[in-house]
Amino acid sequence: MLQATRGLVFHVSRFSESAGIVKIFTEEMGLQSVIIKSLFSRNSKIRPALFGHLVLLDLVIDLKTGRSLNYIREASLNRPFHDITDHMGKSTILLFMNEMLYKSVKEEETNKPLFNFIEYSLQTLNDTQFLIHSFHLLFLVQLSEYLGFGISQSITASGDYFDMLSGMPHEMEPSHSYYIHGDSLSLLKKLSKMEYSQLEYFDAPRAVRLDLLDKLLDFYRIHLPGMTELKSVKILHELMS
Repeated sequence: MLQATRGLVFHVSRFSESAGIVKIFTEEMGLQSVIIKSLFSRNSKIRPALFGHLVLLDLVIDLKTGRSLNYIREASLNRPFHDITDHMGKSTILLFMNEMLYKSVKEEETNKPLFNFIEYSLQTLNDTQFLIHSFHLLFLVQLSEYLGFGISQSITASGDYFDMLSGMPHEMEPSHSYYIHGDSLSLLKKLSKMEYSQLEYFDAPRAVRLDLLDKLLDFYRIHLPGMTELKSVKILHELMS
């Protein structure tokens, strides 16, 4: 059966000398592993350049029940995000978003709200003309909602400490080290009430943003067992400096 769908590229790897395996988060079928037989061949009908970080594609996939790897029959660019690729700061945030999504999204089921959120985040990052120092932080806060361990609702309750293990605020310091407090907690509470459009008038000290980023990544690792270190974080730290 041939299935038409849009898809966001998460990861590309070699399957053989000429074939490639692509992890794609599709609009209609969730996360799919698909194979392109001649992706790295000079004669490939499908251009390898299409499969960059979070590129949004129009696809036709050949689906067969019981097959772990399906085949891409057609692929074309749905919409370019030129301002992201032409801007070092934006492309660094894109790299971080891509790695985070690749390591956190595992659903092989349709999840259109998550797909729409990612698409909207990419379009907003592409179109924005203002400072983007906190864009990735707001992305992490909002992404957690779609992954099932959201921060926004619980963080609004009173408490000087946010316990990352329970996902709840507390008045007293937890007996473990997995919590957020002080200026980082204040920043997190502000972000939990914001939309991307409000970042134009918002900034926070670099040290606080760096600390909150590290804490949010710890929060993700707690709730997504097996999640490994993100290589893009080091580049992101350099951007934030």
